[in-house]
Amino acid sequence: VSDAPALKQAEVGIAVSSATDVARAAASAVLTEPGLTNMRSAVTIGRQIYQRMLTYTYNKIIKTFQIVLFLSIGLFLTGTFVITPRLVVLLLFANDFATMSLAADRVSYSRQPDRWHIRPLVIGSLVLAVAWLFFSFGVYAIGRTVFHLPLDGLQTLVFVMLVLTGQANIYLVRERDHFWKSIPGRPLLISSLIDLLLVFVFASQGILMAPIDPALLLGLLIVTALYAVGLDFLKIQVFRRFA
Repeated sequence: VSDAPALKQAEVGIAVSSATDVARAAASAVLTEPGLTNMRSAVTIGRQIYQRMLTYTYNKIIKTFQIVLFLSIGLFLTGTFVITPRLVVLLLFANDFATMSLAADRVSYSRQPDRWHIRPLVIGSLVLAVAWLFFSFGVYAIGRTVFHLPLDGLQTLVFVMLVLTGQANIYLVRERDHFWKSIPGRPLLISSLIDLLLVFVFASQGILMAPIDPALLLGLLIVTALYAVGLDFLKIQVFRRFA
C-alpha cells in the first residue's frame, strides 16, 4: 500500500501481478503474469501505439493542408467552387472510415525510444502536402482543358481525386520506409476497398453527383497510384531529414 503514492507520481508506474489492489489502481501498467518477462510486450505495444498516432498525425496534417489550400486557391483562381458542399460531406465520410481503421493497423515498432518533435513533424507534413497540392491542381487542369468537363463533372472528378489521394496518403505515411515494406491491417484494407467501390459506383452512375466516364475514373486511379509510388521516394528523404 505504501508504494501507491510513488506509483501514482511516476511517469509510468508499474505494479507486479501480486501487488495490492491499491497499488494496481495507482499504477499506469499492471503486469498480469509473475516476473518481468511481459515488460517487453508492454514496451513493444506502447511503441506500436506511438507509430499509429504518428501515422494519424502525419495523415491529418497533410490532408488538412492539401484540401484547405486546394479549395481556397481553386476558388480564387477559377471564381467557382471546385467541389460542392454535398461532396465535401461525402468526402469526410469516405476518408474517416479509413482513418479510424488506423487504430487497428499492423505496424512495426521502433528499436529506440520515441519522442515527439513537433517542428520536424509539421515541416515534413507540409512538404508532402505541397506535393499532393500540385497533383490536385494538375488533375483539375487536365479535366478542364483536356477532357473539357462541365463544372458539375469537374466537381465529381475533384471529389474522386480527393478520395483517392486521401487513401493513397494513408498507405504512404503509415510506413516510415517504402510503403510496401509491411502489410496493412485487415480493417484498413477492407475499409479502403469499400470506400473505393462506393465512390466509383456513385461517380459512374451519377448518385448524389454528376456522372463521369468510368474509363476516366480508372485512369485517375492508375495515375494516382503511380504518383504515390514516386512520392514514396520523396517521403523517405523527407522523413530522414525532418522526422
